[in-house]
Amino acid sequence: MKIPFHKYQANSNDFILILSKDINKSNFNTSLIASLCDRSLGIGADGLFIIFPSKKYDFFLDYYNSDGSWETFCANGSRCAAMFMSKLLKKNANNIFETGATKHAYKLISNKLVTMDMKIPCYKSKLLRINNINGYFIDSGARHFVCEYKSLGNNNILNDAIKIRHSNHFKPKGINVNFYKIINRNYIEIKTYEKGIESIMTSCSSGSAAVVFHLAQNKLIDSPVITKSKGGELTYDFNSDWDIFYCTGPAKQTFSGTFDISDYK
Repeated sequence: MKIPFHKYQANSNDFILILSKDINKSNFNTSLIASLCDRSLGIGADGLFIIFPSKKYDFFLDYYNSDGSWETFCANGSRCAAMFMSKLLKKNANNIFETGATKHAYKLISNKLVTMDMKIPCYKSKLLRINNINGYFIDSGARHFVCEYKSLGNNNILNDAIKIRHSNHFKPKGINVNFYKIINRNYIEIKTYEKGIESIMTSCSSGSAAVVFHLAQNKLIDSPVITKSKGGELTYDFNSDWDIFYCTGPAKQTFSGTFDISDYK
């Protein structure tokens, strides 16, 4: 059974996109998704989306990490899906899609840029000290820990991220970890470690959103603010009441193809 797929990337954060009409959902178990995302034996990706029709909106995104675990939301991947679906549906006005987190309005700025509104983040903890690092648990559509880190080039950053990700504070679900450094009131550098991928990412939009929310609550940044990660930049806009929160960033198709599901059984 040959299944069509589309490969997209956003700030080098890459995803496999599959339309639900092309698959039997019961075949898509954790093992198959992990195999498809495997960079040596599969297509290779940080995550996989199955795109379903939606009764109310344009479409619904069902997202899985590269280890096959389900996740509520991935903003970089959502922009990729929005770019793909806008072209497929041939529309670019009054667009709304759903994720496991909430609904999101989106619009293509160009054939390379997508803007989408984000779930308004919220604190899920008071100040926590884990492995001698102070930070906060923030829900921005996905679970994120945000903390200031003086040197993002420090070789200890991976070990610190792993210890926080597996901390008893966040069991059994775990948490994504975001280290940030403020450059000025409109520019932040960020490194994110993602659970389910278990690696420092080139970019994480929902993690960057959590950092932006935290710094804005403490009046340390102004809108618009640019976040810089290894893969590139994202721009966030918000208002003083925090009932408006947008992210603008790249999304680009890298290739399309088909895979035979029998090759992964």
